[in-house]
Amino acid sequence: MTVYVVPCGVSLLDGLRTRKGPLDSTAPDLAELLEGQSNALPALADDAVTGWWADALAADVEDERLGAWDPRLLSAETHTLTASTTGRLSDLAAGGHTITLVASDTGLGIAAALCVAQHITGPHLPGVTYTSTPAELKDAAADPRFVTGPVSIVRLRGLDPGHPRNGFIPAIAGMGHVLRAAFDTGQDVQVHLTGGYKATLLHTMAMAELLYSLAPDRITARYVYEEAGVTADAHRIELRRFSAEAIDDMRTELALVREHRAPGHPRLRGAAWQAQGRTPELNAFGYAYLAVLGEPVYRSVSDTG
Repeated sequence: MTVYVVPCGVSLLDGLRTRKGPLDSTAPDLAELLEGQSNALPALADDAVTGWWADALAADVEDERLGAWDPRLLSAETHTLTASTTGRLSDLAAGGHTITLVASDTGLGIAAALCVAQHITGPHLPGVTYTSTPAELKDAAADPRFVTGPVSIVRLRGLDPGHPRNGFIPAIAGMGHVLRAAFDTGQDVQVHLTGGYKATLLHTMAMAELLYSLAPDRITARYVYEEAGVTADAHRIELRRFSAEAIDDMRTELALVREHRAPGHPRLRGAAWQAQGRTPELNAFGYAYLAVLGEPVYRSVSDTG
């Protein structure tokens, strides 16, 4: 079995507007409806999201026969999944695999992920779970619910391009915890890099490389050049591999910087942390690496000063 980790952007809206679906027409009205109604999604509790969707928008989405759309035309996410696997995506989900759609912290991002989930599973979202990563680093941890099949949607708190908080650090750490949760299943993990918010692409790539270094027999990454059209193949990305010694050194160094202590051999300065005056501080890559390594991402003495 495989866990497919799929960062999910809003390319689906463009697909609805510009590409013909099974009704032999585009669906701009649905795109506009999603844009108008999706503002309600970020304010909902996690356990209310799929129910709200079923009541408010699932029927309108189904009217466009979203499940019958060519997945190569619908969105970057469905295109990459289809090009990376065989058979229908609904069969993939029903076959014991897990598809984790990682959404931004915006109404449109959540709506796009819900549409992709509905395309895969059907209008009532059978078996779809919805969770959010914590908004604060001190509460962050890998959560098995991030990879509960057949389809999981995970909202990355803090990944809002309109209001970037802390350089997206909570969101990047959240993505690290999603990947760690996938790793902890013991299954193969395939990381997709075609969709999602491009400002976090390099962070996700770096995390995939660290994950690959931990288990090179289980981790792969895929990318589709959408410009090549619907027949484009999924390319397997060659991932760099850190040695076990380098990973041990990384773990030690980043743990020290997390406590605002300068490491004796600063190999990752400028890459995963920097010094603010005399105080070393992790950057987004540093938090990402700690999350993937299964280490706490917050300073252990933060609550006591």
